[in-house]
Amino acid sequence: MRSLHGLAHFCVVVADSDRGGKPVHLIVVNGEPVWPLLNYFQSRNLNLSTEATYAHAAGLLIDFIAVKTDAFADISERSQLLNAFAHDLLYGTIRDDDDPSGLWWHARSSRRARRLMVLVCQMSDWLHDRYATTAINPVARKASVAEQIAFWRRWNMTKASSLLKHTKSRHKEAKVPIKVREIAFPGKVSTVSDAPPAFPEEHVERLLFEGFVLAGGHKKFVAWKRWNIRDILITLLLHYGGLRVSEPMHLWVDDIFIDSNNPGNARVLVHHPHDGIYEHADPISGQMKCSNRADYLRITYGRVPLTQMTGRRHAGWKNSLLTHRKRNAFEVFWFPLSMGELFLQLYRIYIQHVRPISLNHPYLFVTQDGQPMTTASFTKNHERAITRIGLLPSKDLGTSTHGHRHAYGQRAKKGELGVKEIQLAMHHVSPLSQDVYTQPNSTDVWSAIQQALPKLGAAGFPVEAPHSLLLRK
Repeated sequence: MRSLHGLAHFCVVVADSDRGGKPVHLIVVNGEPVWPLLNYFQSRNLNLSTEATYAHAAGLLIDFIAVKTDAFADISERSQLLNAFAHDLLYGTIRDDDDPSGLWWHARSSRRARRLMVLVCQMSDWLHDRYATTAINPVARKASVAEQIAFWRRWNMTKASSLLKHTKSRHKEAKVPIKVREIAFPGKVSTVSDAPPAFPEEHVERLLFEGFVLAGGHKKFVAWKRWNIRDILITLLLHYGGLRVSEPMHLWVDDIFIDSNNPGNARVLVHHPHDGIYEHADPISGQMKCSNRADYLRITYGRVPLTQMTGRRHAGWKNSLLTHRKRNAFEVFWFPLSMGELFLQLYRIYIQHVRPISLNHPYLFVTQDGQPMTTASFTKNHERAITRIGLLPSKDLGTSTHGHRHAYGQRAKKGELGVKEIQLAMHHVSPLSQDVYTQPNSTDVWSAIQQALPKLGAAGFPVEAPHSLLLRK
């Protein structure tokens, strides 16, 4: 987690007694907690990592106001404070290797600066509604023609992907004047990724069976003494199941089933860390009963879900589309299917020979001392494995842990799965979310151009440069 301390504030994660001890960020300024922001976090019920981003944005504004108080002391200048804040977010505060403000902010991307501005405005709007404070950037200005065009483009995209699109009427929307915020955000740069950072398929087998070799394992002939079975299982879930790196950490031992349609295949259900249903025998009556996972962890082990842990022990959870409503879980869709067979074989080895039998928790993947595996630990192991096979761990090269999810999306696209099928397979709430995983890269475009040349020639267009224009040797 990023440092949330600044020039004029610091931030700590505390247990929220009003919400059963759930971790929450508390911002402190001049030795006093900023209670309204704490109330904002309580009302939003964000996951801890998302809440940290909001706290980071609020802290940046607090620091900026602290060092710019004199510049904007005049009431007539205060409308420019947010504009100046946005400018410094985007371009940084360092000029000629010096920064009189003491903030020492480096330049940020347009996308990142806009994101921070959006979060600041959201918090300000809530404070205005709750405490009647002055909104830092109210929605009051009539939209320009360009802003109206952008609004309708977003409206059309939202309607197209909405399950309630039959209830949306452009005619009704058009009757309401479109208004925007007083101060426009820094310019948005339209870009497309040069190459979606997908893990290179040609190196996956080497990663699994050369990268995850145990120390001295080359001399061993038994699978659990030769390879790090745990990390291979997690990588299979990422690469061939399309999971995010934090999601396997929430698996319990009993979340792996035999596929009834293919007894040699593993059927994996990833449950919501808190609301996921767990069926178990009542310790008093012996009857089977269902509990949510948070309740079962608390009663049986005196634990909280990993999403409520702090520091390195925390495991995130995105708003994934749950495909099993009764269990509050989603299924892993192996692609190709045969990888489910490999997973089941290794799972059996892991349970029989690697994972200790008696532990004070039900989590499947554990460290050497029997504690639940952490995202940070696996990421470090993955980087070592990447280096071991002669590659460079890098998000830009696709060799990060998230590169496996991109590879899954690319494979699904090239396998000609439909938009809806890819949405469900990748557990996206919106079909638009998969675009970043399935968009073509530069290589795909050049390949498409090459394949289109015969059609271009057949249509009567020249496909060769005129000889007179070619450089003569």
